[in-house]
Amino acid sequence: MKYLILLFKAFIFGSLVAIRLGEWDVSRFYATFKYREALDYYITALASLALFLMLVDFIQFFTVWWYRRRHKVWGDDNFVIGVGQIYSLLLVTGIVVGMLSLFRIQVKELFTSLSIIFAGLAILTKDYISNMINGMIMTFSSQLSIGDNVSIGLHRGKITDITLQNIHLLNDDDDMIYIPNNVAMNSEVVNYTKREIKRTSIDFEIDLKHLKTVEELESILIEVLSPFKDLIKPESYYLRVAEVKKEHVALKFQYILKDPNKDLERQIRRRTVRRLVEIISEREKIADQIPDLPDVDTPGHA
Repeated sequence: MKYLILLFKAFIFGSLVAIRLGEWDVSRFYATFKYREALDYYITALASLALFLMLVDFIQFFTVWWYRRRHKVWGDDNFVIGVGQIYSLLLVTGIVVGMLSLFRIQVKELFTSLSIIFAGLAILTKDYISNMINGMIMTFSSQLSIGDNVSIGLHRGKITDITLQNIHLLNDDDDMIYIPNNVAMNSEVVNYTKREIKRTSIDFEIDLKHLKTVEELESILIEVLSPFKDLIKPESYYLRVAEVKKEHVALKFQYILKDPNKDLERQIRRRTVRRLVEIISEREKIADQIPDLPDVDTPGHA
C-alpha cells in the first residue's frame, strides 16, 4: 500500500511538471487561458508540495530499510517508531506550509507577525511540547522498548506502544494504562526485561499470628511450585522479609525462570496466591478452635 501511494504521488508530481513545462497538450484552453499566470503559480506550488512529500516518503522508506537490513530487525523497534514520528511531523509541516503557499501567504512574514501568539501558545502547550520531546528521546533510546516488562512509578506491566504523548502499559489485569511521557521521564523506572537475571517476585503481606517461621512458609511455597520445578532454576527460591509492621509482615518470594514467560508467571502467581489464602484460612480455623484460657487467681488475691 505504501508503494502505491508513493507511485501515485510521483505520478501527480510528473503530471504537474509536464503541464507546467508545456509537455502535455492538455487543451488549447490552457494555452489561451486568461489567468494562465495564476494557474502556473498554483501548479508550481502543488508540484513543489508533491516533490516534498515524495522526498519525505523516500527518506523515511530508505532509512527504515537501511536500518532493518543493517541490524536485521524486521519488527517496529524504537528506532523505526522514532523515524515514523519524525515522518509524521514533517508531513504535517509540509502540508501546512504548502497550503499557506497556495493562498500566496508568505510563511516567513506570517510567522514573524504571529510570533507573540506563538509564544503564548508555546506557554499554554508546554506540557504537550515537553511530552513530544520526551517521547522522541525515549523512542530513540535503548532504555525502554516495546515488549519490555517495566515498572513506572506505581504501575507495572508490558509496554505495548510509545507515542509522542504517552507510554501504553498493559498490566497483569489486562488493563491498558496511559502514562504521559513527562511522568515517565520524572518517575523511577525499573526495566525487568533488560536485567541479566530474570528474577520473578511475588509480594504479599501476612498476619504475624499466621506466620510460624519464614523458613516454614518458604518450604510450603516451594512445594506449591513443584509442578513447575523443571521450568524454574534450582536453588533460586528465596523468601525474604521486606518490612515488619505492627500486626503484619511484608514478604517477597522470588525465583528465576529458565525461560521467562508472562503467561507462566501469571499461572505461578495465581497458584501461589491461592495457596497463601488456603494457609491463612486453615490457621484461622485452628485459632478459632483453641479455647481461651480462663483467668487463674494467683495466691494472695481475693
